[in-house]
Amino acid sequence: MKKLMTLSTTIICILFCLHPLQTIAQQNIYLGLKGGISIPNLSSGSTAQSDWDEGYSSRIGPNLGVLGEFQFSNTFSIQPEIDFIGEGGKRNGIQPFSVPDKYLAAFQAAFKTDRDYVFSDYNNVSRINYLQIPVMAKFNFPLNQNQRLKFFVQAGPFISFLVGAKQLVKTADLKVYLDKAGQQQIPPEAVAAFFGTKLDTAINAKGELHKTNVGVQGAIGLSYNFGPGKLFIEGGGNYGFIDMQKGAEHGKNRIGAATVALGYALSIRER
Repeated sequence: MKKLMTLSTTIICILFCLHPLQTIAQQNIYLGLKGGISIPNLSSGSTAQSDWDEGYSSRIGPNLGVLGEFQFSNTFSIQPEIDFIGEGGKRNGIQPFSVPDKYLAAFQAAFKTDRDYVFSDYNNVSRINYLQIPVMAKFNFPLNQNQRLKFFVQAGPFISFLVGAKQLVKTADLKVYLDKAGQQQIPPEAVAAFFGTKLDTAINAKGELHKTNVGVQGAIGLSYNFGPGKLFIEGGGNYGFIDMQKGAEHGKNRIGAATVALGYALSIRER
């Protein structure tokens, strides 16, 4: 994956350098803002799927960014961005959770098991936020004679930095099972002794995740010249190549999201 990232970056640099210096000096430059939603999901990572990393579905997160577009011709641009992206996912139903360390030895002795987790029916939301910096090649295609309306395609590598990670866990009536099918229920009095009677907590998971990731980001969309700049709408996505978790005890997942955004880019220099 590192070789792929290096190759992608090299290609963009070559495309940039192939343009004459005179063209660079005369290029159009846009600065813009965009905002929308991210629809992330957690996929299983490089290891085999486990009880911990399966069964996640999408949630809705933020997708906010600032961008610069360096236009070398009517059709080709380089567009770096700084984006705040909500990643993660949600999982409802029977799923694993860890036995508290202070009760682990007593729990394993009481139920004659060497496993350090059990199963319960609860709601689980992973909110993981990144500052994501892509550098994309962008191609614009005019759709009318005056070239005000354009269709565009953009893609390129990104590096992202972890901003925050929380796991929200909630259930009103805590029922605990030894198996993920929910057939071997632990008696309520034992549940109350080891786990309490309900779950309603926010867990700071930032320390368990890698601080950086790399991947690819892309989008397609429409832009329309409006006033001193252009209005645009885009739909796309991103995918990270590195497993989020530092360890494998709670599974391995990779980030990825579909994104939709509306924005405006102001022309600060025209040829």
